[in-house]
Parts: sequence; structure tokens; C-alpha cells
Amino acid sequence: MHALTGHNLTRGRIWLIAVIALALIAGHGVILYTAAKHLTLFAGLVGGIAVLIIVKHLGLLGPVFALFRRRRRQR
Repeated sequence: MHALTGHNLTRGRIWLIAVIALALIAGHGVILYTAAKHLTLFAGLVGGIAVLIIVKHLGLLGPVFALFRRRRRQR
């Protein structure tokens, strides 16, 4: 029987594995970069909607509209 002493990788296979690993790392980097750009836009949108819901829930939107109505009448 043959003794298992490890993998017998030639230089060509080592370079091929290194190139594939670098391509996978670069691909994941591009995906994460693109997702981060969209995530910030999405987080801003969700944050704005959350603030609007809280302001409306607390009843602070009515006085703001009343203030704008008063200013329109004065013109």
C-alpha cells in the first residue's frame, strides 16, 4: 500500500488554484461593494420612513401642517 504523505501538487496546479482563489476573492469584493452601496440607500430610505411613522404616531405632523396653513393665509 502507498503511504499518504500529502498532496502532490505541481507548480501549474498551484498557480491555477491561486488564480481561482484570487478571482473568487475579487468577485466577492465586487459583490460586497455593490451591495454596500445599495444597502446605504435602502437604510436611508427605511430610516426616513421610520422617522415619518414615529412623527405621525406621536401626533407631531398636525402642528407642522397648521404652521404651513397659517403662513399661506398671511400671504
